[in-house]
Amino acid sequence: MGLSFVTVQRMFLGSFIVSFITWILQGNLMDATLAFIGLSALTGITWGLSEKDLTSEALGLNAEGILVIFSFLASIAIFAQICIGVFDFPVVGSYGLSLFFIGSFWWTGALIQPKIN
Repeated sequence: MGLSFVTVQRMFLGSFIVSFITWILQGNLMDATLAFIGLSALTGITWGLSEKDLTSEALGLNAEGILVIFSFLASIAIFAQICIGVFDFPVVGSYGLSLFFIGSFWWTGALIQPKIN
């Protein structure tokens, strides 16, 4: 059994309070926003790890799922490096282009494959 929902709500409330205090003490809203995003992500990861079986099943984190994720990221990086090296594209632009270009192929491939449950 993972964390109760009340505990997770308290963790998110704590993230908000810490971020609000960061804004008051630093006087910078961007620092508070980044702190809130980071703490919320940490809360979500903690909650996901506490419900390990459900999280692994929902995200497809089995041997095949990890291989698909690695292949997707590797193909994005390879295409981006080709765009940088051959066409002299800027780094951020080539990774953005690569994400959308390669991602569209992966998404199309996932949509046309039959589901076997």
